[in-house]
Amino acid sequence: ERQEAMLCGQHALNNLVQACEFSPESLANLAHQLDEMELAVMAQNNEGGRNSKDYLNRIAEGSGNVDPSGNFSIEVLRAALKTQYGLDLPNIAQEGVLDSVGDVTHMDGFICNREAHWFAIRKINGRFWNLNSMAERPQIISHFKLATEIQEFQSSGYSVFCVPFGLPDPCTSKLQRSRGKPQFWWKEEDLVQGKGSTAINGATDPWKDVGSGLRLDGQSATSSSSSDQFAGLTEEEQIQMAIAASMQQAAASNNDILPPLTAEPAAGTEGA
Repeated sequence: ERQEAMLCGQHALNNLVQACEFSPESLANLAHQLDEMELAVMAQNNEGGRNSKDYLNRIAEGSGNVDPSGNFSIEVLRAALKTQYGLDLPNIAQEGVLDSVGDVTHMDGFICNREAHWFAIRKINGRFWNLNSMAERPQIISHFKLATEIQEFQSSGYSVFCVPFGLPDPCTSKLQRSRGKPQFWWKEEDLVQGKGSTAINGATDPWKDVGSGLRLDGQSATSSSSSDQFAGLTEEEQIQMAIAASMQQAAASNNDILPPLTAEPAAGTEGA
């Protein structure tokens, strides 16, 4: 997937699993659930609860897991991958992570982050590919250079998270290309040989006429309505509206529903 708005976190996840599995709406819902959980913990503190300075500041700041442009936190990406595939996404620098595989070349994939940008590196058919949504095309990374590139990313300020094993199999047939958008698929042989200036596009794709697809408002792309609130908006504006609507719906359904939690230990005590 190529970059749209500030949705690089979504693109990194989808590129990692090689499917259009995660949407802005589903990730925004996860972000809201995480916000609710964090606020629930803060509400149980012994220094004022919901009236504490920290709690009120957190409310005033808004979501800590997604901003209005669609930039998601690592907690959202971890929750999405865990919920959908049962996979963990630990930091590669975490103690013991490399012990389970022995070498970075034995891992299935990585998600890298610096500031507000996320991108995926994934092993496909025995080769590693940099699937940065900001790049014109996927870039091959040799096994020999993988460890060096990971170290260089870390040295330049990137946090590198990894999936040691368990990622879904890559696409190996035309039929499986229905897992993703047609315009984002590349032929591996073209990339390896340096051929092809663009991905397979709608004009050459055999699946271009299969299904009408859905818009961000859930209706068919061929349907129309005089009251359609999305009419005249850019794709980026539609994405931002969809995220905002999703979070409002989640907030309405979960309003004031807080799970029972034990009190937070006082500062300076064991476990604080």
